[in-house]
Parts: sequence; structure tokens; C-alpha cells
Amino acid sequence: MLASAQSKKELEDKRKKIIRDIAATEKMISKTKANKDATYDRFLALQNQISSREALILTIEQELLAAEDGISRNQMVIESLQADVAKMREEYARTVRYAFRQKSLSNPLLFILSAASLNQAFRRWLFLRKYDERRREQARLIQETQEMLRNKTDKLQSTRIEKEQLLITMQGQKASLGEELTEKNNMLRVLSKDEARLRADLNQKQAAREQLDRAIESVISAEVEKRIVESKTKPVPKKEEVPPPAPAPAPEKKEVKAEKPVVVAKPEATTESATSGSASSFGKMQGKLPWPVEDGFISKAFGRQKHPTLRNLEITNNGIDIRTDENEQVHAIYEGVVAGIQYIPGHENTVIIQHGDYYTVYSNLASTSLKKGDTVKGRQAIGTVSTNAITGTTELHFELWRQKERLNPGVWIKK
Repeated sequence: MLASAQSKKELEDKRKKIIRDIAATEKMISKTKANKDATYDRFLALQNQISSREALILTIEQELLAAEDGISRNQMVIESLQADVAKMREEYARTVRYAFRQKSLSNPLLFILSAASLNQAFRRWLFLRKYDERRREQARLIQETQEMLRNKTDKLQSTRIEKEQLLITMQGQKASLGEELTEKNNMLRVLSKDEARLRADLNQKQAAREQLDRAIESVISAEVEKRIVESKTKPVPKKEEVPPPAPAPAPEKKEVKAEKPVVVAKPEATTESATSGSASSFGKMQGKLPWPVEDGFISKAFGRQKHPTLRNLEITNNGIDIRTDENEQVHAIYEGVVAGIQYIPGHENTVIIQHGDYYTVYSNLASTSLKKGDTVKGRQAIGTVSTNAITGTTELHFELWRQKERLNPGVWIKK
């Protein structure tokens, strides 16, 4: 029962989270609905919305199965309790009938006084006492069982109402899903007629993305090489200076000279120590790091994938793109040191933060007040996401590197 209750709570929390995500996506879709230039961006948002809607329907179906299972279990318990109550009532009735048949039991005092001896009178008193306790125990058990029966019946009714509400919700979600699939197909036909413009736009974005990649690689490579050089040139502590032996004192003088103090060279601090702590702990945070923005959804996933609308075309994303609200603040997902600030046309400001061997990249920032070498704390605001003046979409490009290796940020952050 405990495991079942936990499963029900998890499903309910999951459903509520998906509903919140759908509401946020709907708001972003509505914002670009009247803008023809944002058709492709709206198509991507609609794709995400459909996936969330399908996940919501699946979750509701699982909740319905759990509710049906709960109804079946409660029904079995109710039937068992009803049988127990009937059995206990029958037993209690037999006890009462026995009391009436035994006339002496209807007058307990006469029953005790009519005993042949004191010992027999005591045994009769003890018998009557236990007999009375037994009847009271039977009455109590009947009352408690009836109360349990009422609670189970109420719970059964509550579960049935919940099931009906879930069915209504699922029907509404399926209707919305059907409308969204129809809209998606219509938008796909519109986009297929505008393939030439989409390819030109894709080539332009790809050029900007390549420029961004080169800038990121340059900053990270420089930092990696810097750390390698620093580790090789790290000063070795000098050995203790031992003073030479003092000359033997003259026979006529017994004066002893004071020894020179021992000098120990202190090792110089390196920039590695500033981030080594965060490096070791950052690697243990996979799947636990916060999102760089409060609200939003992943509009473009990590890695190589088929283009959403153009046939026979694959695109590569070195990070993830997160669609969010206008003027949304961006937060550092972990403490670290700013390794570089870059401005790339098409990607606006890019902030690269070093966490030991790891680097997080926040691109398409409208503004930032940071500069290279600044120390940042986890969840510190580092800028705001830029909004595309033509399409009206607000999107953060986020990357995660381990030295020169690109990692999938989607498996490191948890919303």
C-alpha cells in the first residue's frame, strides 16, 4: 500500500509539472502566432508542446490504471469487512440468545448467591465478569469494523470521482492534441513551400554557429594550455637552509654564538587552486544541476539530428537551446571563474565560466556585467536572454565542456 501511495503521488507530481510546462509553452506559442517570420520557431515550440501533451496523456492513463487498481483493492477490502461485520453480529446474537436461555444470567446477583459454596460463588462471579467483557469486546469490534467500512467506502467513492475527473481531463488533452497535430501538419505544408528561405536562413545560422564554436574552442584551449604550463612551471619549495658550523671557540672564551633562523620557502599560489575544489565537486553533479533559466523548454536538443522540416538534412548542435520568456535572467549553474566573454553576431554576448576541468557556456545574452577573471557563485545572475527582433523569440544557447570535450547539457541539468 505504501509503495502504491508513493507511486500515485509521483504520478500526480509528474502530471502537475507537465501541465505547468504546457502552459508555459502555450504562452510562447501565442506570442509568435501572428508573426509569419516566426513560423519555424512556432513549429518547434508546437513540436515540444505535442511531446509534452503525449507525455501528459500517458501519465493520466497510468493514473487511471492506479485508480482502477485502488478501486478494486478497496472493493475487496469492503467486501471482506462486510463479511466480518456479518459474522461478528451473528456471534453477538448467539451470545445474547444464550443469555436469555440461561435465565439465571438475567439476574446475575441471584446466580451468584445461589451457589453451593463460596468457591463456586467466586467462579460464577468470574464467569459473569468474563462473559460481560466478551460481549463488550464483541460490540467494540463491530463498531470499529463498521467505522473502517465507512472509511473504505468513502475512499472508494473519492477514488471513483478522481477517476472520472482524470477521464474528463484526458479527453480534453486528446482533443487538444488532435488540434495541435492538425496545426503542425498545416504549418509543415507552409514551411515546405518556403524551403529556399529556410535553407538560406539555416546557412546563415550555421555560419554564426561555427564562429561561436571557434570562439569557445579558442577560450577553452587557451585556458587548458595555461593550466598545463602552470602545472609544469609550478615552483618547487626550496630545501631548508642549514647554517654552516660555527668555528670552534677560543679556549679562553666560552661564549656561544646564536644560530641563524631556519628559512623555509613558501610555495607560490596558482590559479588552479581557485577552481580545483569546484572541479572535483562539479563532476559529481550530473543530473543535479539547476537550469540556467527559471522557465522554458528545450527547443533544440544536443548532438546530430534530422532537421525538423527540411528533408535529407541533418544538423549538429553542440549544446541545447532553451526557449524562454522575454527578459528572462540567466543564472550560473555552478560556482566558478569567468574564462572569457565573447560577442558573436547572431549569438550576441557569450559568457564562458570555468569550473576546474569543466566549462559552461551561456550564449545569446542581451547584456552581461561580468568580465574575464570574475568569480561567480552558483545561481548568480550573469545576464538576460536576448530576444530576436524579427521573430520575437527568446532563446538561450547553453553548452557544457570538459576541457576540449563537448558534453550533453541535457543530462546534467534537472528542472
